[in-house]
Amino acid sequence: MLYIHQLLYIVQGYCFSSESRMATRMDEFKVTNHNLEIENSLTAELQKLDLTLNEARILLFLMTHGNSTASDVSRHTGIQRTETYNYISTLLAKGVVFSTFDRPQKYYALAIDEVIDCLVQTKHNALQTIAEKKKDYHEMVETILSSTMLPESDKKESYQIVMGENAINAKIKRMLVEAKEEVTVLVTDRNLVNLYHAEITDQLIQLTTKGIRVKLRTPCKNANDYINSEGDKTSISLKTTTKVVPVNFVLIDNKDIILLLESNSLKKSELCGFYTNNLSMISVFRFIFDNLI
Repeated sequence: MLYIHQLLYIVQGYCFSSESRMATRMDEFKVTNHNLEIENSLTAELQKLDLTLNEARILLFLMTHGNSTASDVSRHTGIQRTETYNYISTLLAKGVVFSTFDRPQKYYALAIDEVIDCLVQTKHNALQTIAEKKKDYHEMVETILSSTMLPESDKKESYQIVMGENAINAKIKRMLVEAKEEVTVLVTDRNLVNLYHAEITDQLIQLTTKGIRVKLRTPCKNANDYINSEGDKTSISLKTTTKVVPVNFVLIDNKDIILLLESNSLKKSELCGFYTNNLSMISVFRFIFDNLI
């Protein structure tokens, strides 16, 4: 009987020890898994600044590990050493990674805030250069199109899916530049606020000073706060409605329309716009604006 009690005591002790070790491993796994999620998130953000996936992974490793050789980087990231040198060379050229005089050479990166400032400035400079050459690019394209452009009557009705808030706002701004007679806008409170922050309402106000009619329908009770310039009343024709807005859209001269497709997601990258110049579809939304709201 004593032997059995001793055996049970040993088994219980072993089980307790195993549970303790298992709990410790689970805690370590949770920490590691959490760090992996953070690393993946940061890597995705860095890629938005014109870094490749592997460049972002290497940069993040150097930011978090300090002075490291190419072999260290290769071993940690799983990227072949020859390729690692190529990626590091690119990061050196971008000004976010430095090399020491050690043998073998070691590398380290700027702090995350400095990395972002550096890459943002680089991207801004590149975009600014392109923007300054916009007229030249336009002339190049016009030269190509001059012998191939279809007559206006032969142009096809078409559609375009526009993803992301920034792309949608840019599309609306380009459409407004082409407005000649009338702009018709039907939006919810949320989309009116978005148009305001994107400075599209300012563009609508500017259009009215050129004699272009702008009609706005929205359930937003304080819509005037978003369409009045510095307290002065504008010529925008505003009508607030208590009805549910079934669809959001911006219609230009009854020829071009972009639908703003709302979702429950607050992620700007997931917002969707649908552009078309299909006259049958446009007539339906025009009818909604004139008769149902």
